[in-house]
Amino acid sequence: MAMDFERYKRMNDEKENFREIPGATVDHVYRNNACGDGYRIFLKLGPDGRIEDASYTTTGCGFGLAALAVVTRLVKGRTLEEAEGITPADVEADFEFPERRRNYPVTAVEAMRQALELARRGPAEAH
Repeated sequence: MAMDFERYKRMNDEKENFREIPGATVDHVYRNNACGDGYRIFLKLGPDGRIEDASYTTTGCGFGLAALAVVTRLVKGRTLEEAEGITPADVEADFEFPERRRNYPVTAVEAMRQALELARRGPAEAH
């Protein structure tokens, strides 16, 4: 299966979930040391502990944007435990990255897992 360049372009044009969440439960800054991209992950938890909303901002390229769009979509509606089970393979199942860009699903999942860990620790740690 080859990368869908038309979908990639749409994902970059539409910027799904690319925004800050006012009053977010978690506001986590992540630095991708491999390429220098900066990610900021926002999570809003509901009273039942499920992820009501998830978003991101990034200083990175289109591949980072695509990976973050997918991972934020995948965590919505899940519990922290369910969201922690998301893998780079789950991101790749939604959107196939070219071989030399397969590090982007890995870093998007790593950034999300760090945000989920902050959510688990509670409000004092989440920002």
